[in-house]
Amino acid sequence: MYHSEYSLIDTVKRYDTVRVSAPYFPRGSNGTKTVAIYCRVSTADQSCDRQAQDLLAYAKKADFKVVGIWKETASGTKQNRVERQKVMALAQARRIDAILVTELTRWGRSTLDLIQTLQDLQAWDVSLIAQTGLQFDLATPQGRLIAQLMAALAEFERDLVSERVRSGLAAAKARGKVLGRQPGQRTKSDRLVPQVIQMVEDKVPYRTIAHDLKLSKTTVTEIVKRHRQAHPDFQPPRSKMAPRKKAQSVYQLKIALRGIRPPIWRRVQVRSDATLGHLHWVIQFAMGWTASHLHSFSIQGMEYSMARLDIGLDELDMRDGQSVKLSKVIRGEKFKFFYLYDFGDSWEHEVLVEKVLTAEKDTHYPVCIKAKRACPPEDCGGTWGYQTLLKAIKDPKHPEHALRREWLGTSFDSEAVDLDDINDLLKTIPHDTAEFGDYIP
Repeated sequence: MYHSEYSLIDTVKRYDTVRVSAPYFPRGSNGTKTVAIYCRVSTADQSCDRQAQDLLAYAKKADFKVVGIWKETASGTKQNRVERQKVMALAQARRIDAILVTELTRWGRSTLDLIQTLQDLQAWDVSLIAQTGLQFDLATPQGRLIAQLMAALAEFERDLVSERVRSGLAAAKARGKVLGRQPGQRTKSDRLVPQVIQMVEDKVPYRTIAHDLKLSKTTVTEIVKRHRQAHPDFQPPRSKMAPRKKAQSVYQLKIALRGIRPPIWRRVQVRSDATLGHLHWVIQFAMGWTASHLHSFSIQGMEYSMARLDIGLDELDMRDGQSVKLSKVIRGEKFKFFYLYDFGDSWEHEVLVEKVLTAEKDTHYPVCIKAKRACPPEDCGGTWGYQTLLKAIKDPKHPEHALRREWLGTSFDSEAVDLDDINDLLKTIPHDTAEFGDYIP
């Protein structure tokens, strides 16, 4: 992945190490601020004890009430930090007024992560305080100024990422790569239909057909299914010892767009044998995106995307997730991972496995069972740009009201979402999405 965003964290860290002569300690109405202490080290041969001692001394000097100390051993780039999630849960429950850390690099895994967690904390009226005096109390002018500066720099870094991706695509084209399916071009599976049907009639096992023709077993099954629908007299030979199928599991997922309040989310149910390539389209259709930009999944420290872009996933430090089944990466209920759409605007989605269910016989999967609020419009500048857009269109006196309304269109309703429309789109997704809706820059 592209790691220039860490340079900004390092810059803030250098600013953070400058001690001020009279640190500002924000106070609650009763004169005492309740804080949670968070400590993190990167490797097991390090200890959080020094951080904890320093922060306890700092809290005592500031007359803070410490509710607990949360210690973690985790890489700075790791998504799933259990102890940090516990602290965020306390903040969301309004059980603390602030989070106390030694420096910002101990808290944020990247600039974008820092900005997004700051937005969450702002919504909960919780401050982030660094030991050396740097405050992210967004109720103060100082905190708001720093947050705005970091947001601007983060947007600049997103532009660098987007520029790098565009450069990679241009370089691929210059080398003669043809991206996406071309007009009139038949898919590989379409071309191989006669061979598949002949091999089926010759009683060749589906798994062998898939191996010999370099197709997935699911694609072979779909070819036979379509052929039977077009030719009712066709009856593929059945195995005398057909194995008994295990009941199919279904994951109930809550997909929430991070950094926006009130929240935008969807609750969907997806078969466990679906792939990340399949889930990509489920998220696109359920949320309301247009699949016009690149995307990636982040699951337990691994990054996945789709190799059909033909620009070299190794170059982007990603794995091909097109054929990776959900059952191979999901560990069960309460498991969490992330989906990033549009490397420029950086729409990050949190995907939570709420339940593991048994598939119902008469239910079509995937299915969306609940949805809240409309999807933001594409290319509006990410979460911060969307919040600015909403303010402009809702206030007729806003200087950009007319311009934003004209760009957006008068039909946009930020609260409206149609569950029936979502499910109609979900029904169009084939089980094998290898060549479904190829990305064409």
